[in-house]
Amino acid sequence: MKRTGFITLICLAFGLIVNGQNKSITKTDLYGTWILVLKENNHEDDGFIFVKKKEPETLKADMYITISLLELDECLVNYDNAHAYCGNGAFSTDYSWTFDKGLEIVNIYKSEKWLKEFKEKYPDEFKKFNMPDKYDEMELSLVVLENKNIGLEIINWE
Repeated sequence: MKRTGFITLICLAFGLIVNGQNKSITKTDLYGTWILVLKENNHEDDGFIFVKKKEPETLKADMYITISLLELDECLVNYDNAHAYCGNGAFSTDYSWTFDKGLEIVNIYKSEKWLKEFKEKYPDEFKKFNMPDKYDEMELSLVVLENKNIGLEIINWE
């Protein structure tokens, strides 16, 4: 009886391991802070891939960008460096985000509240203006890194 129980336990453990290997990425797997480090004078070879930030760390690179993918489709993008764009220093902006599981694409966008309200209250007028209700900031594709972790590669950056 002990032998049958032991074999059953081994089969169960093997089944769990095999099923875990085919786990697809869900939106909750993407929650957290992702970081892209841009090295000085080497922008073309960087690959523009965000990796998950594991623990607080001091970044010594000339430039880095972090995105925080949060619940309720909220997203914070932080452009931070010593030589920030146009000398503005660090700044961050609130965005929204979506995840297309089939295409494995993350879309980060800014949605103007007044445009959304206008579209909801006056849909016919909104169509006449032919205005977008959201402005894309970044489109990212899921990639598997050498260490078998996932990364987010920029495929479109407005």
